[in-house]
Amino acid sequence: MTEKKEPVDERWSSYPETVLHVSGEVPVMIDLRVEVTPTLQKGLAALGLAGEFAVVTAFNPRGVDSSEEENERRMRELEAELESAGERFVRLDACSPDKSHCECSVAIETARERAIDIAKRFEQVAIFWYDGARFWIYGGISDADPIPLPVS
Repeated sequence: MTEKKEPVDERWSSYPETVLHVSGEVPVMIDLRVEVTPTLQKGLAALGLAGEFAVVTAFNPRGVDSSEEENERRMRELEAELESAGERFVRLDACSPDKSHCECSVAIETARERAIDIAKRFEQVAIFWYDGARFWIYGGISDADPIPLPVS
């Protein structure tokens, strides 16, 4: 049986504008509008993200805004699932450039297909995928071709 995918979300065009913010001893900002630099690669490695990884959220399923309480509950569920599977993750915020919209997310070193499966289970439009050299947007429940970042 073929899985039915959703049409591309209307906010899809804003995804390439995302800036990822990792808090911690050494904060790391990942601006998906620009190419990955050697300095950023070192920063990712310092976070334990030296290879391929995905950025996934449980916030706002199907691209529909949920309450703060619901989003927090969904993130706790996602993090509990990852912890019970023994998967290490790094918390981060995926934000619009002006930070007017942010979604709590996690970076997980896992196979791309597993990350997409997680996104589908949590009804996410898309994930960000880092292939070790560049970021991509891959559809979760959306029927869209992968988009290499930054967009030219």
